[in-house]
Amino acid sequence: MYSMASVFAPAILAAGSFVAFPAAAATVTVLDSNQPSGTAIDLAVADFERIGNCGGGGSVVGDGCAVVAKANPKAAHAFGRFDPLGHYWIDSQDINELKWTVRAPQAFTSLSFALTDAHDQPNSFFTMSYMDNGTWTPIWNIATRKNNGNLYWLSVDFGKAVNEAVFLFSTKVGAGYDGYGISTAQVNSPAPVPVPPAALLLGSGALVMAGLGRRRRKGRG
Repeated sequence: MYSMASVFAPAILAAGSFVAFPAAAATVTVLDSNQPSGTAIDLAVADFERIGNCGGGGSVVGDGCAVVAKANPKAAHAFGRFDPLGHYWIDSQDINELKWTVRAPQAFTSLSFALTDAHDQPNSFFTMSYMDNGTWTPIWNIATRKNNGNLYWLSVDFGKAVNEAVFLFSTKVGAGYDGYGISTAQVNSPAPVPVPPAALLLGSGALVMAGLGRRRRKGRG
């Protein structure tokens, strides 16, 4: 099976917290601790597809071959994962390569979401890749191990309006598992294009002229 880990691990394990990747069709910004603005979208288990191996760590519920929705950060299987707004999150179930397809009711230019408990295990990594013209392009990563229960607010800018965005999350090298949670997804849609004032005046003038023409025709009749 094709493995993202074998391709990106050398870059990911470089010194520093983050590794700079070449410019892609999507760029990631780490936001502050405040919730970003946007239109909330539902996160569903069906939006996530296992590409890599099934998980098997202590956070796994069931067979670990599919993500699950969790809502209790104090549960034994939460392992530091949570939703910062106190709602539910999608738990990766320790799957080492997970595809996420984001869809919204209308086209959107950016996506934001909360990522919790990522890359807190030894000898692990975390990479987020974007499906760019049929190719997985790495756009963001965590290169050094973080504390349990860490939180990132991430914003992904696509530079244009899109109807769908597809991501691949890759984590963990070697034996063992490293899971994370995804929650509070929001999108921003492009603002309506304002009509220039000149166009409004031109349209109003055309309506006036049309009205005068109808009056003249009626007067002749």
